[in-house]
Parts: sequence; C-alpha cells; structure tokens
Amino acid sequence: MKNLFKFGAVTVLLVTVFACQPAFQPSDLVTAIKGRDTDQALTIIKSGVDVNQADSAGVSPMHLAAKNALFPVVEQLLKVDADLSVKDVNGYTPLNYAIIAGHQQIIKTLLRHGAVSYHSELPNMQDGPYVDYTADGYYAYYMLHDSLKGATYLSGKKLPKATHAFKGWAKDSMTYALAKFEAPKWHVTTDQPLFVLGDIHGQYDRLVCNLQDNNIIDEQLNWNFGGGHLVFAGDFADRGDKVTEALWLIYKLEKQAQKAGGDVHMVLGNHEMMILNNDLRYIADKYEALSENTGLNHTGLFHPNSVMGEWLRNRPAMIKINDLLIVHGGVSPQLMARFKTIDAVNTYVNQFFMAGLNPQNKAELDLITTSFGPFWYRGYFMKRSKYPKITEEELDQVMAQLDVNTILVGHTENDELSAYFNGKIMDVNIPLWNEEVPNQALLIEDGHFYRLTEGKEKKLLK
Repeated sequence: MKNLFKFGAVTVLLVTVFACQPAFQPSDLVTAIKGRDTDQALTIIKSGVDVNQADSAGVSPMHLAAKNALFPVVEQLLKVDADLSVKDVNGYTPLNYAIIAGHQQIIKTLLRHGAVSYHSELPNMQDGPYVDYTADGYYAYYMLHDSLKGATYLSGKKLPKATHAFKGWAKDSMTYALAKFEAPKWHVTTDQPLFVLGDIHGQYDRLVCNLQDNNIIDEQLNWNFGGGHLVFAGDFADRGDKVTEALWLIYKLEKQAQKAGGDVHMVLGNHEMMILNNDLRYIADKYEALSENTGLNHTGLFHPNSVMGEWLRNRPAMIKINDLLIVHGGVSPQLMARFKTIDAVNTYVNQFFMAGLNPQNKAELDLITTSFGPFWYRGYFMKRSKYPKITEEELDQVMAQLDVNTILVGHTENDELSAYFNGKIMDVNIPLWNEEVPNQALLIEDGHFYRLTEGKEKKLLK
C-alpha cells in the first residue's frame, strides 16, 4: 500500500510492507489427506508447510497418508524429509498404519527409506538377503527384528548393474554371487556320478552336513564334486527356518558345478508350489513373524523380478537324466494320458509360476497342480480318496511313455531310503526334521544305486 504525504515542498512516499503470511497451515494438510484430496495435499506440502506437526493423539500427516493409501502423498512427504519414526500415542509408526491398510507399494517404499514397526516380546530374527532387479542395478535387503528395541525393519543396499558378488551384512558373513539367469535343462545325458537328496524343508544345517560328509562340498561350502551331478527332488521350502540359506547355497553350487564341468539339478515340490501360489500354511514362525511385522507378503519376496524369484519360478517339475526321471511326488497315469511328455508338463508349470492362471490354461493346470499332478501324487506308495495305488503294469506303461527305467521321488516320507516295484521307484525323502533319523543320500554310479548313510556306510540298492 502506498501513501503520499506533503511536508512543505517535499513529498514523501511511504510504502507499507505487510509480512507474507503462509498460504496454508498444517491443519490444511491434515484436512486434505483425511479427505483423500491428493492434488490439494501435494500443493500444500510443496508450499513449505510443517509436515511433521502431529495432533494430540500423535498422528502425523505421514500416518494419515499411509492409513489412507495415498501413495503420491507419501512420496512427496518423503521428498521433504517427513519423520518416519514418529509414533502415535499407542506407539504405532506410519509403517504400522501402512501395514494395517495393506498397501504393498507404500509398505515397500517406507521400508526402503528406513521405516520401522514396533513389536515387543519377540526374539532377535533375521532373514535374507533378498535381491530385486531395478532399473539401475539391484536392491538387496534383509528383514530384521531387534528384540532389545522391539523393532522390525529392513536393512537394504543398492548394488550397481556390474555387481557379480556382494558380501552379506547385518551379522551375515557370507558372500553371494549374482549370475545371469539361464533356464535349466530338462533332459541331461552324463556318465558322471549322481548324488540325490530329497526334501530339505529348511533344514540347512543337516543339508550342509550331508554334502560335506560325502565330499560334495568342502569346508568353505564350495563345490567339491568335480564333474558330478547333485540332484534335489523338491521341497526346500516350509517347516524349517533356514529356507533362504538353503536356496542361496544351491544357487551358488549350481554356478560352481557348471564351471567345474558338473551340474546341480532341482525340481519343484508341492511346498514351492504353495509358497509361489501364496499358500503360506506351513512357513516357519520366523518367516511369518517377519512378514507380518514388516507388512511384506512372504510370496512377494520371490516375485518374478527378483533374483531368487526368477531362478526358483523357472525350475521344472520333472527332469530326465539318462534313463532316470526325477519328480517330487510322482507321475500318474492320468497326467500322462493328458500331457504325453515331460516338456509339455514343464512348459505349463513355468508359465503358471511366471504368468499365472488364465482361461486358456486352467484345465491343464488344474490337473498338474492337484492330486494327479507331479507335485502331490502319492500313488506309488498308497491309495488315496481320488485314486487307488498304482499297479506295476500301470507304472510300466507310464515309464515306457517317458522312456525311463527308474523314477526318483520325494514327497512321501521314509525313514530309510528305499527301492520299490523291483527298483523302478526310489524314494529319497528322509524326514530331516527328525534328528533320530540319520542323514541319507542316493548315489548313482556306474549304473548302480547305493544308499549312503552317516558313518560312510554304502549299501547297494540296485
């Protein structure tokens, strides 16, 4: 405002300057977020208003944005350094609010910016690393719970595209190799020995003992089997609490074995199918607690755009090595009547785990993923409500169609690795959860089948 005053011959111009008042108040931001008015909230945040002012209940704008699933608002609040550690009167952080809202994009974003959720009366826990592909490299992270602080959070790092290996952190001293993905072979011919193991179910320590006792790996957990082939019959997941450790070991050994002229083969079991299909009934308490506390879906840890997820989702349901078939549950006559070949089954399985179910593949996948499929079938050992025990004549027909002389399976527990149907079926599923049952493995060498047990006992089975 301008005012002119005359003092004699002199004219004086007085300019009154009013202090600029902010266009918005913190309460305006709260009102916009509560009303889910994203555009108005973004405008208010960009105006420079205090974004950390909480109400009498300790609820901040970040709490509200997470609760109302307003991802653009959360992103903008992070850009202006909104406080992620602020707690309401009940001790809940914005991450807790996001978890309740169930918005995975907000949950992951908050976690990657260092957000914490608080849960008391839980022991120290850790799981990882998990590694995601990103536009400019990798993002590797662990899930952790600190019992002293009662806090669950992620510890993550960005890794450049050129990364071939990285050292673990967060009390993890292992080194993890990252290799370009290569699809596994479904048909293999070799004159080298095969070392076959059944269901691991997160029993990493017993896995390591078995491999070291039989000189498959050395004391540093590196490949020591030369041109030999290590074979797994599925079910690495569920029940035990060291599934991640087992998967990373197998991932590493596969690359090392191939470099040495050997190989590692693994088929998927019903428990991998369950994990990848969001059926989490059997995950260990550690995985359930960490997933619940961080708000991350356990299946989502193995999404197709992650290193372990891509690797795992492309494993086959069946592998043929020479005249052997390796399958987790078994191959039913009903399955072969529809699919005819190993390749047909594996193709549908891989499509399912990478792209899901659709009307064009539903009928086929209903057969593959249920009782008659390779993951669940138990007809070699018992009758079930949907089918009788297979006859030897029916088994011979299945094997002739597959052009194999022996089928190696897991799935059905057996205290002693044994042969059935005159050596046509070998069951390698030893219950590792039961420490009273000794470690066992199947060695196939020079056309002979041997059961290996602790103490270096070697018994000819076939």
